[in-house]
Amino acid sequence: MNLRIMTALAIAAIAPVAAADTLSQALDTIGVYGEVAATPSSASASVPSGSVSANGGNTNGGVGITMTGVNQELWYTHLSADYAFGSPINGGTISGTLNNGGGAPASGSANVSGHSMAFNARIGKLFAIGENAAIGPYVAYQYADFKMGLDGYTAAYRNNAVGGGAFGALVVSSRLSVTGHLGYLAGVSASASAAGYGANNPPSSGVLQIGAKADYRFDPDWSVFGGIDYDRYSASYSYVPYALNASATINDIRGIVGMAYHF
Repeated sequence: MNLRIMTALAIAAIAPVAAADTLSQALDTIGVYGEVAATPSSASASVPSGSVSANGGNTNGGVGITMTGVNQELWYTHLSADYAFGSPINGGTISGTLNNGGGAPASGSANVSGHSMAFNARIGKLFAIGENAAIGPYVAYQYADFKMGLDGYTAAYRNNAVGGGAFGALVVSSRLSVTGHLGYLAGVSASASAAGYGANNPPSSGVLQIGAKADYRFDPDWSVFGGIDYDRYSASYSYVPYALNASATINDIRGIVGMAYHF
């Protein structure tokens, strides 16, 4: 075996290990963050006598925690949970034709309470691109919870979704790394209630997920990071006995800034 072939084989064997070491040093983190969550949303419902639609949203502060790890075989794991202090819908514009066929336009900024939260889990396999970058598929699970209260009445929606996507990481330098993900989760189950009454077989929602984050290490063990995450929820509902049809879309856009410990 000549020297060139031996050298090529050695490089091929060493490269994944070098990439795993580089990515592990950059991505093996536990972090906490603050967030600003905006939720431009819409909903509509109709029965044979008329329909109503609403458009609105809310901007809230929130907090979260995240953990990411990569092992020597480039298996990738991510866990995160975030909580926004406020209802996903607050005010906006309402219009409809449910009052005996007459118009019922209205607008306002209803003062509501509530929260939104989500737990995400992802596991996948990365494939090295040189020593400083990798990309690969993952499978994912999410549990999301939305709650709104108005004048003593509450409405809640909880959703479970399973799916997958792709994750990529680039280690720009010993201090700076950039990551991103794109995925889609199909709704598998949901529960809902309003004013103390449970919904009849509510629809589960699919979830489109997009996110990006930059991490800057200012110390061997500590870094600061910032990024943006976008989750889009969409569900529709038909209740045959009352010929009721309804749909809702929630756009959950979160800007995050935090600090991470590299383990």
